[in-house]
Amino acid sequence: MAESGQPHVEPASAPASIPPAPAAPDAAPPITAGSGPESTAGPEGGRRRSNRRWLIIGGIAIVFLLIIGYVVGGAVAAGVPVSNADKALRTTVDHENAVVAVLNEDPFKGVDLSSSTLDVPKAKAALAGYMQKVSLVQPSVASDRNALQRVRPDLQSSFLTLPEQSTISRDRRRVDAALTALSSAQRGIDILKKQAAFVDALFDASANFIALGKTMEAEDLPGTAAQLPGTGASVKKAADLAQPPDVPVAFAPILKGMQQAADDVRGLVAAVQANDGAAIQKYVAALEADGKALESIDQNAIDAAQKALFQPLIDSYNRNMKIAAGG
Repeated sequence: MAESGQPHVEPASAPASIPPAPAAPDAAPPITAGSGPESTAGPEGGRRRSNRRWLIIGGIAIVFLLIIGYVVGGAVAAGVPVSNADKALRTTVDHENAVVAVLNEDPFKGVDLSSSTLDVPKAKAALAGYMQKVSLVQPSVASDRNALQRVRPDLQSSFLTLPEQSTISRDRRRVDAALTALSSAQRGIDILKKQAAFVDALFDASANFIALGKTMEAEDLPGTAAQLPGTGASVKKAADLAQPPDVPVAFAPILKGMQQAADDVRGLVAAVQANDGAAIQKYVAALEADGKALESIDQNAIDAAQKALFQPLIDSYNRNMKIAAGG
């Protein structure tokens, strides 16, 4: 109250202080790509997943292409040797009948080598005809063997030809069988050639003995003496060619009988020339025994020996040619 007694209103005093306004919250942090699953959201993440998928598919496709290329390449690599082997095998099989015919034929069948009535010219002609067949067959056997031996090394397994392994193995087995068959055929041909030379000499010896017998029957002493050198030489030639096993020992009795007969004729001629009666009787008796010994030669033993020699070769040829033909 004022001193004058008048009421006096004083202005209200201002507040001591105004509280500060609350601070505005900080701005939200920006969204950035993180390592969590949400980081792949959006177009960029989708493209990355798509690229990775195509890379995998492309890798698989390349693997398949490599496998296909390996299989095709193996087939191509195996195709040439297999084709060459098939060609060589077909040619070999085409020659089979001619080879079998030669091996199965017995050129000495019906020929009695110990007979004094042997038709030597006819027998020699038959033998020459047979050997002509052999000479026609032998080149094909040799050429077929050479062709098969050339293709055989190519039929080997390798990493590249593994896809065609079964085909290569089959043809290798066929080629091996054909080579075995041809080896048997060649062995048979070699034996036949040696036997033919031996038998041809034996025919010559038989012819000389037949001529010798005629001069003796005619009591032609000079003629008989003149025949002796040729007869002895032909017997010796046959004996030299009679080499086992290609010429069976079953032929030995014939050779032994011929050699003994030639010696006894020589002794008889000498006894007659010396007018030695006792010696004449001795050699006449010896020659009679020689004749009986030759006539008793066992032809069946010769036939059996020939069969034992040739049959295994024939069986081997037939058995292996069946395999070579694909049987």
